Amino acid sequence: MRRSTKDRGRVYRRCGCRDTDRRQLGARCPRLLSEPDHGTWTYAVDVPWSDARRHTVRRGGYPNEDAARTDLHRFLDGKAFGYSPDPRQTLGEYLIAWLATQELRLKPTTLARYRAYIHNDLIPALGHIPLDDLAYEHIDAYARTELAAGRGRVTVHHILATLSSALGTAVLRHRLGHNPARPAIIPRPPTPERRIWTPDEAVRFLDYAHEHDPLFANLVELVINTGMRKGEALGLHWD
Repeated sequence: MRRSTKDRGRVYRRCGCRDTDRRQLGARCPRLLSEPDHGTWTYAVDVPWSDARRHTVRRGGYPNEDAARTDLHRFLDGKAFGYSPDPRQTLGEYLIAWLATQELRLKPTTLARYRAYIHNDLIPALGHIPLDDLAYEHIDAYARTELAAGRGRVTVHHILATLSSALGTAVLRHRLGHNPARPAIIPRPPTPERRIWTPDEAVRFLDYAHEHDPLFANLVELVINTGMRKGEALGLHWD
């Protein structure tokens, strides 16, 4: 009952019948030869693991051979592109794996923000959905629920932007055919226009600051009079 895919995996039928010793027959059940509808389809493939040995990955419960063979091909294609191709991978599992790949690429503050959005917001709401089944409708419903609960549009936009970035990586690695978070459900909020203090406002602020926090007042006065950026001013030494 086993049919190979160019020596890169096996597709076969098995069942849950047991022998007189209560041991499961699996692919050895004689009914599989005489009853085409008996049991379900499974695929198995040997893959290298991190411990340098080869392990067998099995996925079963498919209603027919074509479904099992399709997922086998997807698994093999995924291994070729270097990502986890498990068709049963959930969005939560994918996001955690994606976050780990960003640790060396992102600034600590950005990574901390991504981690908070993923663990506190995305996984509790959407993490149970299989990655392959995630649809625009799921994300749209999540956004509407958050806004109805009083979350700010900017916050929800940042959460969805994190999700879109992660799903964009899945597309680049051929894990997904498209990014279900696109087009953006909440457009990027416009950057608020900055208003410059008038000389009178600056004087009033400095008068107050010199009375309550002289060191901070000196820093602000330095920035106002020189035009240097905040980081440049904070990097100065007393000498």
